[in-house]
Amino acid sequence: MTRLNEVLSRRRTLYSLLLLVCAGLSLHPLAPLERGLEVFFLPTRWIAEVVAPLGWLGSREVRAAEEDLFARAAAGRGQALELLAAEQRAALPTEELRAGRRLVHGEVIRRSRGRLDSIAVRVATRAGLAVGQPVVCGDEFVGRIADLDSHDAALIHVELVTGKGFFVGAEVFAPEDLERKRGQALVVGGLTPEPEGKNHELHLALHRPRSSRARTAGAVLVREIEAYGELYSRLATGYSLGQMETLALKGGGELTRITPELDFQSGLFQVVVLTPLDPAATASRLLELDTFVDSSWVRVKALTGGVLSATREGRRLSGGRSGGVLPGRAVAFGAHFVGRVGEVSWASADLLGLGDPGLRLVALAQLEGDSVPRPLGELVALGRRRSDGRLRFRWTARVEIGAGAPIRAQLFTGSGEAGVPRGLIIGEAILPSSRGVHEILVEQDPRVLQLEELFVWRGHAASGATRPGTGGP
Repeated sequence: MTRLNEVLSRRRTLYSLLLLVCAGLSLHPLAPLERGLEVFFLPTRWIAEVVAPLGWLGSREVRAAEEDLFARAAAGRGQALELLAAEQRAALPTEELRAGRRLVHGEVIRRSRGRLDSIAVRVATRAGLAVGQPVVCGDEFVGRIADLDSHDAALIHVELVTGKGFFVGAEVFAPEDLERKRGQALVVGGLTPEPEGKNHELHLALHRPRSSRARTAGAVLVREIEAYGELYSRLATGYSLGQMETLALKGGGELTRITPELDFQSGLFQVVVLTPLDPAATASRLLELDTFVDSSWVRVKALTGGVLSATREGRRLSGGRSGGVLPGRAVAFGAHFVGRVGEVSWASADLLGLGDPGLRLVALAQLEGDSVPRPLGELVALGRRRSDGRLRFRWTARVEIGAGAPIRAQLFTGSGEAGVPRGLIIGEAILPSSRGVHEILVEQDPRVLQLEELFVWRGHAASGATRPGTGGP
C-alpha cells in the first residue's frame, strides 16, 4: 500500500510540474519549443487531412460550392480585370493636361496608417523619373517624388500635398471666372485644423498675405511662380487642388480652407508621375494587371475542425511561414476575397474572415450604371448581422460618390493595403452618397466560408510571369 501511495504521489508531482511548465510557456512562449512541438505533431495533422475526404463524401454542399465557384472564377476574373483597367484609365489626366508631358503610371501599394505625408508607389518604369517631379491622379494634384527606393527598382516614395512641410504655388479663381483668366496667387500645403465634431474631414491649408481683397471661394489650381526643381515645376501647372471655401467659426472669426476632390487618407489608389518629354525614355504605359497571375498565389487548405473560436470568424490554414504564408496577406478563392492571414506559425496560420471584428481593408466600388469605379477608402469590419448574415462595415466617406439616394454597388479590394491585391470581389452593398461616417451592409457569397481549398497572396509577380490559369485562385 505504501508503495502504491509513493507511485501516485510521484505522478501527482509530475503532473503538477507539467501544468506549471505549460502555464509558464503560455505566458512566455519559446519559439524553438513551439516550432518543435508543431513539427512533432505535424504527421497527425497530415493523417487527419488525408482521411478528411471520407467525411467530405457526406458533405455535398462543400464540394458543390467549390465546383460552382471554380466554374464561375473565369467570369469573376474577367469582371475584375475590366474594372481595374477602367480604374487605371480614370487615373490618366485629360488630353489638355497631358500635352508636353510624359506620363508614368503607378499604383499605391503602401500608406502609413495615421500619417498623411507620404505613400509608396509601384511604377511601370523608373526610366526618366527624378526627385521633385509632380504626381497626379486624373486632373488632381497629389504631390512630388521624394525618393527613388534604393532596394526596389520598381518603387518610389511620394510626398503628399497634405504633408506638414509641403508647399506648392497656386491660384484661386472666382466662381464667376469661367475662363479662369484672373487668378489670385497663394501657397497651398498641409492640413487645416478641423472644427469640433468634424475630425473625419480633411481640408488643405492655404498660406497667403492678408488682404481685404482676398478671395474666399473658388477653384484652386497649381501655378508655381518660384520654380521647385526648375525643370519640373511647370509640369504641374493647371492641375486642381480643390475648391476654396470660407466657414464662420463659433465664437467669431473665419476659416478659409480647400476641399480636395481626393480622399488622401485611404482613397488614393492609382497615380501618374509627370516627367518632361524625352525621346530616349520609355514611352508612357500602364502597369500590368497581375492580381490573378498564378505565381502570385500559394495554395493552402482549411484544416478540418479548424474554426478559431466562437467569438472570431476564421479558420486554421495548413500553410505557414515554411510555405511562404505571411501575416496580413489576402486569402482568396476564384475572384472572391475570403479574408486575411492573422497569426502565422512555421506550418500553419489563422485565416481572419471578413466578419471578424476589427479587420481592415480598402475598397473600390463599381456603382450601378457607372462605368468608372470609385475609390471608397478604408472599411473596418464590425462583424456579421445575426438576422441575415450580412457583413457590417464602418465606412468614413470623405468624398461624395453621388447626389441624392443611396446607390447599389459591387465592392472590390482597392490599392494601398500591404499584402492585399486590388480587384478581389468583396460583395454587394447599398452605399450612401454623402460624406460622413456610415455603417454599411455587404452581401457576401456565403459559400466562401465553406471552402476547403484556398489561396494566399504571395506578392506581385515578376514581369512576364505566367498569366492566370488553373493554378491561381
